Amino acid sequence: MDGDADIEALLSLSSGFVVEASDGAVGVVETPLFPPDDTAPDFLVVRVGRLHPRRPILASALVERVDVTARVVHVRGRRDEIARLPEHLPFAI
Repeated sequence: MDGDADIEALLSLSSGFVVEASDGAVGVVETPLFPPDDTAPDFLVVRVGRLHPRRPILASALVERVDVTARVVHVRGRRDEIARLPEHLPFAI
């Protein structure tokens, strides 16, 4: 993502946006995670599956574009890659 319009779109993310990988829908944004003192999310918690959902943590750096009207977040990667991401934040030192 680049440009002011893309940054504004990322700021508008909320729960319920569909996460779309290169080969189809992965799940929905459950919640964006914001760092202290910032207005843009660093990560998105994505709910994958219905009966026994996983909640992988997706870095916002993987977001290619956001369609606010359709409520769709397009991300780099395939569905299986996104679904297998860890369900915890990376460690920081």
